[in-house]
Amino acid sequence: MPAFPAAAAAAAAEICLAMMLLLALLVAASSAAAADAINTTTWSSSCEPAKCGELTIGYPFWLEGTHPPECGYRAFQVSCQQRLASLKNGFWTYEIKNISYERSSFRVSNVQLSQDSCSLESNFNASADLSFGPFNISSENQELFFIYKCTQSRRQLPSSWASIHCPFDSGDSYAWLAREYKPDDALKPLPGNCTVSMLPVLGYAGATAKDYERLIKGGFLLEYPMTPDDCKYCSETGGRCRVNATYDELECQCPDGLSPVLFCGALVLRWPLFSHRTDSFNMQSCPNPFQPSLDAADAPDAGR
Repeated sequence: MPAFPAAAAAAAAEICLAMMLLLALLVAASSAAAADAINTTTWSSSCEPAKCGELTIGYPFWLEGTHPPECGYRAFQVSCQQRLASLKNGFWTYEIKNISYERSSFRVSNVQLSQDSCSLESNFNASADLSFGPFNISSENQELFFIYKCTQSRRQLPSSWASIHCPFDSGDSYAWLAREYKPDDALKPLPGNCTVSMLPVLGYAGATAKDYERLIKGGFLLEYPMTPDDCKYCSETGGRCRVNATYDELECQCPDGLSPVLFCGALVLRWPLFSHRTDSFNMQSCPNPFQPSLDAADAPDAGR
């Protein structure tokens, strides 16, 4: 097997050392810029979190009349009326009870149904309009069913059904608090040939179907895919995040313009010695400059 020529090895080592020194300088400069950028605000000053009553409204939410649309996503537009926050866009009005930015979740209650649960009769799933947004109904919820117009007598129906009264209903109506919420769970046929509607509720220890009014007012838990770290790399590299109001997508506004990715000043070296990122230098591509190369006389005999 032919040995690597000593002169070629030395030249390759010098090239590698020069490239490693250049890399170190570039990484140091990039790190210094990132360190300075960490002290800047992630969003523009117009996107600073705002208060509505006891709630703090910030990304991915934005407060109508206080924040410009670029501060959050379309489905997270919040209206503040009489110190009460509610989702702006929806068939129903959903009051926001609390927000957990760390868990990417928030609790809402249906205002109309909290005032009149009998309105559920015409809606199989009263939370269905939320499925058009980036929300998931949490499995921590339970299913609260409202059952109307049953043809059988009360004695023939399950005892777990609690009687309710709706003025427009000529027959008996009931509430039933079932298992955990499963969006794809098919409802089995119920006894009594009844009309059924369902609403997710967060519930509480000891709750039963008789507590349906309190359960509706307590609301249910929604989850969303956005996290507080969505803008981390943009801000750490000197940029500020914004949501494109036309496409409803997150963007990174860098000092030199809009970045196609969510960070600024990305250093990508395409020379074969380097992988995609500057912190992934391929050391095996360079010979060790401190190890003397073998010439043809010192090379081990391949036949031994």
